[in-house]
Amino acid sequence: MRITLLLSAGLMVLPLALAAAEGGALDWLDKYNVVWDSPSENALGSMPLGNGEIGLNAWAEKDGSVQFIISRTDAWDDNARLVKVGKVRVQLDPNPFVEGKPFKQTLSLRDATLKIEAGEGDAKTAVQLWADANNPVVHVTFESGTPVEATASIELWRTKQQEYAELQCSDIMTNAPAAQKKPTIIEPDVVLKDQKDRIDWYHHNAKSFGPQILAEIQGLTDFKQQDPLLNRTFGGVITAAKGERLDDLRLRSAKGTHHSFDVFVVAKYPSTPEQWLSEMDETIRKVEATEFKTRRSAHETWWNQFWNRSFIRATSSEDAKSASIVPANNHPVKAGMDQSGVTRFEGELGRISVFARALSDKDIAALAEQSHEKTIANIPGQLHSGNDVGIGAITGSNDWDFAPGLTVEAWLKPEKLSAGGGRIADKITIGGSDGFLLDTHPGNSLRFICGSTQLNIKDALPAGTWTHVAATADPKTGSFRIYVNGKQAAAGGGQAAIGDEAVYVSQMYHLQRFIAACSGRGNYPIKFNGSIFTMPPDPKHDPDYRRWGPGYWWQNTRLPYYSMAMAGDYEMMQPLFKMYAGEVLEMCKYRTKLYCGHDGAYFPECIYFWGPMFSETYGWTPWNKRGDDKIQASGWHKWEWVGALELCWLMLDYYEHTLDREFLTKTAIPTIHEVLTFFEQHYKTNEQGKLVMHPAQALETWWACTNAMPEVAGCLAVTERALTIGADSVPAAERTLWQRLHDKMPAIPTREINGKKALAPAEKFDKKSNCENPELYAVFPFRLFALNRPNVEWGIEALHNRGDKGHSGWRQDDMFMAYLGLTDEAKGNLVARARSHDPSCRFPAFWGPNYDWTPDQDHGSNLLTTYQVMLMQTDGKKIILLPAWPATWDAEFRLRAPFQTVVEGKVRGGKVIDLQVTPKEREKDVEVRGAEKK
Repeated sequence: MRITLLLSAGLMVLPLALAAAEGGALDWLDKYNVVWDSPSENALGSMPLGNGEIGLNAWAEKDGSVQFIISRTDAWDDNARLVKVGKVRVQLDPNPFVEGKPFKQTLSLRDATLKIEAGEGDAKTAVQLWADANNPVVHVTFESGTPVEATASIELWRTKQQEYAELQCSDIMTNAPAAQKKPTIIEPDVVLKDQKDRIDWYHHNAKSFGPQILAEIQGLTDFKQQDPLLNRTFGGVITAAKGERLDDLRLRSAKGTHHSFDVFVVAKYPSTPEQWLSEMDETIRKVEATEFKTRRSAHETWWNQFWNRSFIRATSSEDAKSASIVPANNHPVKAGMDQSGVTRFEGELGRISVFARALSDKDIAALAEQSHEKTIANIPGQLHSGNDVGIGAITGSNDWDFAPGLTVEAWLKPEKLSAGGGRIADKITIGGSDGFLLDTHPGNSLRFICGSTQLNIKDALPAGTWTHVAATADPKTGSFRIYVNGKQAAAGGGQAAIGDEAVYVSQMYHLQRFIAACSGRGNYPIKFNGSIFTMPPDPKHDPDYRRWGPGYWWQNTRLPYYSMAMAGDYEMMQPLFKMYAGEVLEMCKYRTKLYCGHDGAYFPECIYFWGPMFSETYGWTPWNKRGDDKIQASGWHKWEWVGALELCWLMLDYYEHTLDREFLTKTAIPTIHEVLTFFEQHYKTNEQGKLVMHPAQALETWWACTNAMPEVAGCLAVTERALTIGADSVPAAERTLWQRLHDKMPAIPTREINGKKALAPAEKFDKKSNCENPELYAVFPFRLFALNRPNVEWGIEALHNRGDKGHSGWRQDDMFMAYLGLTDEAKGNLVARARSHDPSCRFPAFWGPNYDWTPDQDHGSNLLTTYQVMLMQTDGKKIILLPAWPATWDAEFRLRAPFQTVVEGKVRGGKVIDLQVTPKEREKDVEVRGAEKK
């Protein structure tokens, strides 16, 4: 397992003073820990753990068990699905998690350890669970004041051969014609028999399904490549100090006050089961040769260094801490209908009251005692109370301010409602998260949406019966509640930190960075649709379920990597480069010559990890029966080729930060050469000598384009940036290619909107099919139009006139806003993004499903990048501080800038103080926007 920090020639060695500071205390980090006061019900209540290659979804249940689902970044089954390795349960007897007794579960970020303290007195029990940062082993230990028995068991769900019926869109047989369609067969795991003092299991790919079919259809049979699935083996072994093997699936640690289980998790490719077992035995021998305390110390050291590489920790100034958790908008509060006048409530509405504060439990109970016909008065914070609203808007409610909080209470007597239910009180854009609503969806249930938070109570409203309901949002505690007949029936939120939006965003920033660190040092890039932390969403699905399947979409895959250079997480960028600039690049070169008849490499948007396109993207007609057009058939990605340019851009990011000459010469320059050669040779020039990029498309959105913005901006940005590399580092022929292509590029596409010039999706564009904003790719990722660049107003006009808006999932509005220096807009979208976790999950940084799946890595990764570039942006050697940073947010920060530079300091009252730049000569390149440097 390669999880040591990359130390290639040219990577920065920190000055001694800074290195010492980076080894300092992490007390500041503890306030971002996630702490729960009760066990969870199932995997949806899990916390993430990992070491970069091995991941855990871990939780405790009230029955006295600690459970964790184990994953690896390279656990590909014979159908190319990224599956789980297995699940482990450790059962304690007697049960220390007794209801009514103290319980505290903490995700300790500083040492990447789940810690539980339960019980009291002599019965107090402590649990620690962690994945070793430097070895492929998971440790779980128990300490108790009184003796308990602990039994570890393997729980598998792939126990027999079965057909997988629910194909996802990137599964190999998706959309296969009936004549070619073959079943997707899931093979069982193997449990080893009669192992001494341990229990073992593994999954072995004895067959391979897909690579040969795809190669034949896509013309890749002559591309020499080892089968990527066949003979891939992964699994685990559980050992325990003085463990007693009960059977093939259970290992008992005898009754005592201390228990220690080790779960070794190994993958080997290619291998036979016998080779895997030999590798596992050698791994156990090597790990156990080092004392446990030494390994734990090394683990803590790795995480200490990780957290001290970089950070942004912000707090709101006193006058900003009361920021509302109820989003503001210009809609009126409407009773009995939505903002379009539909979704009407069927039945009788009694009193409806609205307050600009969160009423207490006692207040709500008192209101429930009042008749549905009685209007109330003289309650502090009251904005409205009455029976006279009927169905329609409450007069004067457009401008109501809910910064102090919100309460809606109502009496209602519903009919038997349809599945769509009916509105009770509504102040939100339909389908949005920019306000609040209280309604009966679905049917006669009760639902409260406030911003990104949603609470539900099923079948709460019996037909033909008067029921009192209420909902509250409290910015002081960050909590949301629903009441039925005066009693609390559902609650959400509840972390006090959310009352300070800057603190809450900072916590989410560090939690998302933690998730990336837990999954980002393996053999393959981070999967956007859940990473290695997917959970079974319901009893119908097993832990292997993953919406959108096993493939890699570049537009989704790239987003976790844009924040890594500024964070100093350089080793986590390596899996992306290893895959795309490795065999995938070689296949792309082969494919380009075969399909297009010229040199270079284009990267399809949708590929499997070994390089072929999705079957549904390429289509099922063999390549040699397609006439002159042999590229992919799907219109969604037919001419979408910006991914290769973004790969080059990220490589330049990495090189500029690290000055790693070996990476530049062996990886970056060869990749850039092939990508730019493709664009130069693929398109013809016009009379002016400029490329005419047609046919083309602008992402998935505009399907009929000439000179699409993403590719035009990408070619210009990559060549412009590459040409700044010193001549002594680049062969002359490469510089000639870069300059030649740069000179051939057409102008950046623009258009006029209301008499003002704005960036355009393409020079010509038609056939809109999706909801991206490709015109803004000149802002991000390619940074040709940013607040320090000419004509930034073209980007601002494009942003303000974009056709599609959003701050969830892969949508990048907040990043565009930050790069354009639009502070208030970036802040509003960022805060909304930070509050938008999956309501079905307990962990606050498990985002989704959004457009993809939970935990949505695009959603969290965009939060990382936005937060960074609000505070610092770079352009060449220039370092710009506070380009879009709110004046009401104070901060301490340490970030990495190009040319092996570390920038750290504090922000107080909109001013930068205590600024330290390492090396010192880079201070002259720092510019502070809209503030003073002290």
